[in-house]
Formats: sequence, structure tokens, C-alpha cells
Amino acid sequence: MKNISEKKKKIFWLAPIILLVIAIIGDPVIGYYTLLRLVVCTSALYFAYNFYKKNNQSNIWIFGFIAVLYNPILPFYLYEKDLWRIVNIFTIYFIYKNRKLN
Repeated sequence: MKNISEKKKKIFWLAPIILLVIAIIGDPVIGYYTLLRLVVCTSALYFAYNFYKKNNQSNIWIFGFIAVLYNPILPFYLYEKDLWRIVNIFTIYFIYKNRKLN
């Protein structure tokens, strides 16, 4: 049963990374970015909550910031694709780095 739970948890770090890589290398349609925001924000909230349970303050702040930055309700606009690409790379780094801690 533990194996199924681990597979379900994997989606919280794998899905946002895949979507962020597509956003970096491609030029998706505008609706794609709404999906991207929803998935990354949800995953960041999941990470933040798990770090909250572990009392890991620095990661709570990092993933809380990522959740706010990518939130789909009140979008945060940077107005530059190259700047978003840099932010996406850092987001991928933090998600991948913390995938096993969660």
C-alpha cells in the first residue's frame, strides 16, 4: 500500500517540473499558462504544508512564495518571457531539490 501512496506523491513534484520545462522550451498558448499556474501553485502549497508539519521554516517561506507567485486567482505578471524562464528554472530547482524531503 505504501508504494501506491509514493506514486501519488510523485505527481506533486513531477507534474509541475514537466509543465515548467514545456513553458521554458516552447511557446505554449495562453491557456497553458493558466494550467501551469494552477499545477505549480497547488504543488507549492502541498510542499509548504508538508514542510509546515516538519517545522522547516525556510522551505515553508520558499514554497509559500512560489505559491503566491504562480497563483491562478490573482496572477503575478512579470511582462518578460526571459524573466519568467529564469523564475521557472529556479522553481524547477527548488521542487526537484526538495522532492525527497517531502
